[in-house]
Amino acid sequence: MPSTFFAFNIARRGISAHKAALDVTSHNIANASTPGFSRQQAVFSTTSPFPIAAINRPAQAGQIGTGVTISEIRRMRDSFLDYQIRPQLSKLGEWDERYAALSHVEKILMEPTESGLSRVFSRFWNAWQELSKHPTSGATRAGVVETSVTLANLLNVVAEQTEVSLSDLNTKVRMSVNDVNSIAGQIAALNRQIITHVAAGLSPNDLADRRDALLDDLARTIGFTQLTQTNGSIDVVIGGRHLVQGTLASELAVDAGGQVIWHGSTTASITQGQLAGLSEAKRWLRDEFYARVNTLSVNLRDLVNTAHAAGQSLTTPPSPLGADFFVIPPGSVGREARFIRVNPDIVANHALVRARAIGAGHADGSNALAVSRQRHATSLPGGTNLEGYYNSLVIALGVETQQSSRMFINQDALVNQLHNRRQEAMGVSIDEEMAAMIQFQHGYAAAARLLTTLDETLEVIINLGR
Repeated sequence: MPSTFFAFNIARRGISAHKAALDVTSHNIANASTPGFSRQQAVFSTTSPFPIAAINRPAQAGQIGTGVTISEIRRMRDSFLDYQIRPQLSKLGEWDERYAALSHVEKILMEPTESGLSRVFSRFWNAWQELSKHPTSGATRAGVVETSVTLANLLNVVAEQTEVSLSDLNTKVRMSVNDVNSIAGQIAALNRQIITHVAAGLSPNDLADRRDALLDDLARTIGFTQLTQTNGSIDVVIGGRHLVQGTLASELAVDAGGQVIWHGSTTASITQGQLAGLSEAKRWLRDEFYARVNTLSVNLRDLVNTAHAAGQSLTTPPSPLGADFFVIPPGSVGREARFIRVNPDIVANHALVRARAIGAGHADGSNALAVSRQRHATSLPGGTNLEGYYNSLVIALGVETQQSSRMFINQDALVNQLHNRRQEAMGVSIDEEMAAMIQFQHGYAAAARLLTTLDETLEVIINLGR
């Protein structure tokens, strides 16, 4: 038979278990508004019954329970949802950066407004056509020069702002890489602590929450594969190479060209996340947008200069100066739009504008008309003219921006849906916790009442001999 004090131990265990459950509930309520916190649950389990199967066990019918214990402080989190949401966070970060970069370029072009390149191009050609009608008019010549200067300046501004955007994207890449390295170091440090606690038989729930929050932040910046190990650590793999392996963290870097590499020289394979979005935005701005703006500038110079050089100036005798209407300084390859300008000689002396044909009188404007007809010259890639080529650039930019916007909105909706599902599993409900608190409070009070009753019973036995 169990001793008289057997039930005292059961009551003590009941008090301790319900007190621990109240502590867990208090922790949940206190962290109801903490980002990334996962609701915790005290798991009650019966202790081993008495007696056990042995030769010298006491003779009695069946077994008697020995009470209750908290076998586990369980973290209420669906790991499968974490695996689902993190790739989507990476895609969201990618499209967010692409949309932000392309939207900025749309603002640079200012289309469709009176200040946009398409309107300035139209005024430029119209000014030459007007000059063909009034070749000796000083006001008309000034209009041609001023409109041309405006066109060149606008191309300069578009190119300059594009270069600034590319520089800003490179800066954001470096900042994002620094964030990745910092997060990787923190994950490795948390792995070290979690491994120690798991080896000691503890449940490091709060440490795991902090690590999951860091993994979410990392997923927005760069796509990765996570590998959960039996010792409780999580490895982070990017492009087949470990960023975090157990307690060790590798580092990424950025080379002189803005390319993300592993510390050393190996190129990092990045397919998703903000870094992928920044890289793709840089590629499109540099290889598609900026390259086409430069092509536009070069063809504008060549078409206008060829037609302009075939005429004569208004000066007597005709001046050899100002044969080239637009000039691009030597050494500007790849940056022609940034440095194209109207010939300074022509800006200083409008009479150098070659509106008349060679040998014709001052009232002849046939060469100005020839220049204006370059508006329809189909010498650009795709067999289009200058304005058509520019319009195709604007359309391409619009399509890219619209696609980025649509993908960002779709991804944002998907991430929010997954986030809500995850919150249903891990989020703290104050009403639910208050109900649990009352339950544990009554359990604690009942165990304490049992202890009081047992004390009174024992007192009766003790006083039997008096």
